[in-house]
Amino acid sequence: MLVTAVAISLEAAEERVFGRAWLEALVLAIVLGTALRTAWNPGQRFFPGIAFGAKTVLEVAIVLLGASLSLTTLLAAGPSLLIGIAGVVALAIAASYGIGRALGLHPRLAILVACGNSICGNSAIAATAPVIGADGEDVTSSIAFTAVLGILVVLGLPLLVPLLGLSPMQYGVLAGLTVYAVPQVLAATAPVAALSVQVGTLVKLVRVLMLGPVVLAL
Repeated sequence: MLVTAVAISLEAAEERVFGRAWLEALVLAIVLGTALRTAWNPGQRFFPGIAFGAKTVLEVAIVLLGASLSLTTLLAAGPSLLIGIAGVVALAIAASYGIGRALGLHPRLAILVACGNSICGNSAIAATAPVIGADGEDVTSSIAFTAVLGILVVLGLPLLVPLLGLSPMQYGVLAGLTVYAVPQVLAATAPVAALSVQVGTLVKLVRVLMLGPVVLAL
């Protein structure tokens, strides 16, 4: 609870200082938890609570994430958008996995990084890890990879608008397809246009839907 409170406070401080939170509370909590675990080895009495949080609470959170999507909104978007996003996600997973293996990552870690970057970041990693038998170290490493890559994308993506001459709608689609977390989609699109925010958020939420089929396939 202390780590969570500190992470939320840091996210709020980011918003006050920078106008937006570049690192969301979830990522900050993971970084703080990793630092705490490095400096302090919890005793046996803490293990039941750690196991409960890592399994039960996490699984409930994934269910709630799916409940945040509206079927009406998805149907209004049309089948072409769904098919296009599914194709992009499939290609992104294959390409990310190939790059990860080429850089020397072992197969489980490469899959986690690929799913995290291609679908919905930490939620995708959490849902994929038990399916492929990944351990805690794999999960922590893959979340760190996706967090760093996500920040780089958020910072660099708006620069493509003048370079490529993108319209607000085109940029919204691009951000929704490339940025790994919903809050970061908002951060990447807000400086461009309100239309970019709306389109980017819709595309990102549709992208989140790919988590179910991907986990089933794995």
